[in-house]
Amino acid sequence: MTERDPVRDFYRDHPEMVSSPFGGVDYYLYEPLQKVWDELGFLSKPGHVLEIGCGRAWLRDYLNGKGSKYIGIDLVPSRKEGETLGPDLLGSSELLPFSAESFDSLICIDAYEHFPHPDHAAREFQRVLKPGGEVFISTPNYGNVAGLVKKWMESFGGYEKETWAPFGKWTPQAHEKPVSIRRVKKTFSDAGFTQGKVLGMAEEVYLGLFPWAAHPKCPEAILFRLQRGFPGLKRVLAKKIPGASLHQFWRWKK
Repeated sequence: MTERDPVRDFYRDHPEMVSSPFGGVDYYLYEPLQKVWDELGFLSKPGHVLEIGCGRAWLRDYLNGKGSKYIGIDLVPSRKEGETLGPDLLGSSELLPFSAESFDSLICIDAYEHFPHPDHAAREFQRVLKPGGEVFISTPNYGNVAGLVKKWMESFGGYEKETWAPFGKWTPQAHEKPVSIRRVKKTFSDAGFTQGKVLGMAEEVYLGLFPWAAHPKCPEAILFRLQRGFPGLKRVLAKKIPGASLHQFWRWKK
């Protein structure tokens, strides 16, 4: 009998829920993702790449076109009938079906926060990476004002636990564990990774510091001023104080 996995079951029944700051189920924004990779120094040359929690594997053609050899793995198929999009293999991040030292690079975009045991996953990442290999991780960030507001709303009602949907404006992402820069740093350092580098998402700094801007009743004039007031400052904050952003992007070296 197959052991029940609540995360797998949820995303099998709700494939439309899968999303990230670079896109969702039906598209992917390669330009901003490549920009983040360039800033982090990730994937500076082609190699064997594994994407964990790949969804419909939108990066396959993009990375193969740049000379890499891509494999995507996920818990559920995430493909529509008749499509060729989707993972190459089904499997868990905590027990990857690959030999040791199989990949040059690992990618995990907005899946890490759903892992039941992120420490187990980090050790598996370390195992399947070649010496000198690298990992790119994108996760929501709870170590900011938005995270404090979420915690307060969970305590006093009006916000479901293990979701990330400020003020109900976004679709809930179920089974989402709180993630912060401190937690990611400890988990990957304990797993043996070195040279961790982190960035925030410049376009989301104002939401991390002023989450009320995401409230459906927030006046557009205030939202406009916040968006206009950050152009020169947001990129500096994303680099110097990445915890201010709603998302964090990491590059770790083995």
